[in-house]
Parts: sequence; structure tokens; C-alpha cells
Amino acid sequence: MAARPGLGPRAMAVAWAVIIVVAVVSTLVPAMLDFGLGVVFGFIVLITLYAWILRRVVFGSRAVPRWARATYWVGGALLVVGAVHAPDAFLALTGEQGTAAVAYASTETGAHGTKYKQCWVDLPDGNNERLPRTGACPAPRGAHLTVVYSPGGVVGPIIGSKGDLMWWWAAGFQLTGIGLLTTTAVLTVRDPVLERRPRRTR
Repeated sequence: MAARPGLGPRAMAVAWAVIIVVAVVSTLVPAMLDFGLGVVFGFIVLITLYAWILRRVVFGSRAVPRWARATYWVGGALLVVGAVHAPDAFLALTGEQGTAAVAYASTETGAHGTKYKQCWVDLPDGNNERLPRTGACPAPRGAHLTVVYSPGGVVGPIIGSKGDLMWWWAAGFQLTGIGLLTTTAVLTVRDPVLERRPRRTR
């Protein structure tokens, strides 16, 4: 079977747009539900996008420039790091601040049989939710804590006020990652085989 020549500039731009959108969604959304799942799922998607979409479809028989490989992985890593505080960003936009009561701590069993503590709180809206961070409860049963929570229960409540949320972490790393991937896309669309080398000084 003959090697694929790679896409033209217009189709290449569309493919890059799909890559960036999928990379952002796949790193942010799972991390809002579970940080560990988000990291693993995010990296799996980034590897798949690179191996099957970028190398095979976008570039075809053309080699991916070394600088583009480096910036792709750096940009992808920034998206994953930014997703660490994806719940903070979500709650900063849609959450409500209120007072929750510590309900109880349960002992859960992980995928590999590991036991861990999980704390549950009673929220102002009457729902009982577990804190997204594992470990013993930060206060005795019945104690009152300031939390930011999602009325729809999309993400777990975070202890503290809205001013304590680290939304800027998610925004900063995600925007930097998007910017790096977008710059890589623009440069490779302009010249798919371009190799960027440092200037030689005489």
C-alpha cells in the first residue's frame, strides 16, 4: 500500500482544529469528575490523537517536524496539568457558596483492593455529597464548613470560599496549552515540512 501524502492546507487546518478541541475536552471533562481518571484518560487521548490523526492522517508520508512533536507534547502536558483544578474553574463559574455539615467518613475499596477514607458532607440544598479529595474528614461529625458546591451535583464540593478556588490555575495552563497547540498548527499548515533550527552566529 502506498504511503499517504498527507492533507492539504485547508483540510490540515480543520484536522488540527479537531485535534485541539478533542484534546481540551478530553483533559477537562474527565478531570472534573475524577482527577486520576482525567490524567490517565487525557494522556491516552493525546497519544491516540498524535499516533492516528496527526502522524497518519494529517502528515501522511511526511515526517512530523521535530519542533512540532516537541510543542505538541508540551502543549498537551499543559492541558493535563491545567485540568488538575478543572473542578475549581467549573465551580467558580457555576457553583454556589454555602455552609455544609460533616456527615460521616466511609471506607472505600479501590480498583486494586486498596482501602481509603472518603468524607461525606450534607450540603445546604439537602444533598449528601462526598468531597473530591480522599482522606479523613477535616473536622468532626456535625461540624460546619464553608464549601462551594454544584447544585446539580456535577462535581464534588470543595471546602473554602469562592475566593479560595484555584480557577486561575486551570485557566492559565489550559490557555497556554491551547496557545502552544494553535501556534504549532498554524506553522505546520503554512509549511508542513518546516524544520526550525537556531541561527548560527559567525
